[in-house]
Amino acid sequence: MESVLGVGEICMRTLRKYIITDTLIGIASVLGLFVALFFIFDLVQAISDGGQSSAGVGVAAFQSALEIPSWIYELVPLSALTGSLIALARFSANSEYVVMRSSGMSLRNLALSLSVVALIVSCLTLMVGELMVPTAQKMLQTINVKSEADQQVIAQTFRSGHWIKDRDRIINITKLTKDFELSGILIFELNASDRAVKRIIKASSGSIKEERWNLRDVHVTEIYSDRLVRSERSTMNLNTLINFQILNSLLVGESNLTYFELESYIDHLEANGESVYRYKSVQWSKIGHLITVFLLVLIAPTFIGFEGRGRHVGFWVFIGTVSGVGLYFMSQLLKSIGTIGRWHPVTYTFVPILLILILAYWFVINREKR
Repeated sequence: MESVLGVGEICMRTLRKYIITDTLIGIASVLGLFVALFFIFDLVQAISDGGQSSAGVGVAAFQSALEIPSWIYELVPLSALTGSLIALARFSANSEYVVMRSSGMSLRNLALSLSVVALIVSCLTLMVGELMVPTAQKMLQTINVKSEADQQVIAQTFRSGHWIKDRDRIINITKLTKDFELSGILIFELNASDRAVKRIIKASSGSIKEERWNLRDVHVTEIYSDRLVRSERSTMNLNTLINFQILNSLLVGESNLTYFELESYIDHLEANGESVYRYKSVQWSKIGHLITVFLLVLIAPTFIGFEGRGRHVGFWVFIGTVSGVGLYFMSQLLKSIGTIGRWHPVTYTFVPILLILILAYWFVINREKR
């Protein structure tokens, strides 16, 4: 009896390893195909745009390559579902699933095997989203193909530059380099009582060291009720809460920040009495993204008619893929509606996930009963 149980356990381990390996290969293949297509399309567009400047093909290709982590992060959910469907459809078409079931494997055993796949893919997605995407986007910001003179400029959000609130100051920066050298600095300092402007500081350039700015070629205008007093200084030190992390948040954009960078920026905004709803929404979206990747792998068996010996397998793969796309658009729609209505981010993050999870669970239970 013990030898029979041992053989059965070895057989089950072999099946799990086979399912996990084939499913991971399917997901990687689909993801690689999607990313390759996006890379080719973006490279053609970048070369077309780069042909009007002195950048050349090399810079255009490098820019497109830096976008790859972002594409991977965005395409993983659809690739996870489609790759899992393709792997399971192959099992069904080749009658391999019939052999698996006759070996004692239930849908619960299949779900456990796919859970390992989902966990691996979710962990890789987390690494890409929290490590590779922010790094690649910051590198991408350092590239400016318009002119060599401005090659170090990484952002200029508006024609008037960046506007930042720092306690009782409103700061405008025209340009910012990758080494955090500032130029075109304009600072309005406000009274704490009536919020009227009490001092205007203009500086041609400056640099950042921790939470202190070193300004150069400074012009200061003191505003009193009956007069203006102007003065000039060669240098000036300014204590501020605006550090490297805050500026990174402004340059890269909230969607490309890590979870903890978002947390740091949210703390800064809350300290200045600013709205943090948009940034908290991005935080919850990151959590929902990982959960979606995990669940889309698990729900793949619901779309494959294993007992049909491969009949209409292609149809069910198509239905499953469309369902994944539908989940994505449903999430985006609810996010837009929720943002307008100022719903709590948890609401529009998890409602689509819970809906499709409940439907998938009901479908699997009914199929297993039959």
